[in-house]
Amino acid sequence: MGVFSYTKPSSNQVLKLIIGLFVLGHLTPTLAVRTQLLMHGYFQSAFCAKIARSSENAYAPAYSHDNDGTVYYVKPSPVSHEELKMTSARPNRYAVQTFGLSFATMTWYN
Repeated sequence: MGVFSYTKPSSNQVLKLIIGLFVLGHLTPTLAVRTQLLMHGYFQSAFCAKIARSSENAYAPAYSHDNDGTVYYVKPSPVSHEELKMTSARPNRYAVQTFGLSFATMTWYN
């Protein structure tokens, strides 16, 4: 055998790695938005774009005071995929809710 030997990771080690990556991707609202950008295939935006918090409420109308999430904008806006253009998705606008960890969802035109 050489100096380096490779052992196959156990399923327990793989599970710990997956859980660690999940937690790391949701530690802060901006990391949650970047994780969603990666999951939707916007690799350049996930690593290079500026993510800015907005004061608008994510889902409620302007006259409502419900706190259904905070809106974060991605600048510059990612180029929309064809299937998202047909559904009116806004890849530059994400609603983020935080419950210990932060979870971001792409929002739709209001």
